[in-house]
Amino acid sequence: AIVNNGAEEEKGNALVKATFPLLKACKDINFIGSIEARDIPSGYADVVVCEAFVGNVILKLYEGVGATLISMIIRSKMGALMVKPALKETLKSFDASEYGGAPLLGLKGLVVKSHGSARSVEIRHAIFQCEQFKEEKINEKIEEFIAAEQKAQAEEKSEKK
Repeated sequence: AIVNNGAEEEKGNALVKATFPLLKACKDINFIGSIEARDIPSGYADVVVCEAFVGNVILKLYEGVGATLISMIIRSKMGALMVKPALKETLKSFDASEYGGAPLLGLKGLVVKSHGSARSVEIRHAIFQCEQFKEEKINEKIEEFIAAEQKAQAEEKSEKK
């Protein structure tokens, strides 16, 4: 899905409006259309596409909301005791240090963008992510896919002539 300010295809800024039809035309992905930021945590989409500024704003908003909710629950001792087992498991899935960072795909090298306030454990996990990408040949797979797409588009154009 592409992050947008509504689900309708005609909504969005110039970049979203230009990107939407490109994603929609890509036959090898399951593009489901636009997604609003509030729908991201529900898992409505497996992959969310947005430009870097929007992505950073969304991440920081969720970090702030998460920290505030945790703080409010912990201040209420009774509430904390009631939700402690479920809360521990849930918090682990939101812990950025577990992941290291977000991969920047489609580059010629391996890049995992960590948070500016990342601790050593997050940097270590980011390095492990890069190692995993290298082992799985992620960049090569992206290059092969793009080359195949370009070849298919060129063949399609030549057939139309």
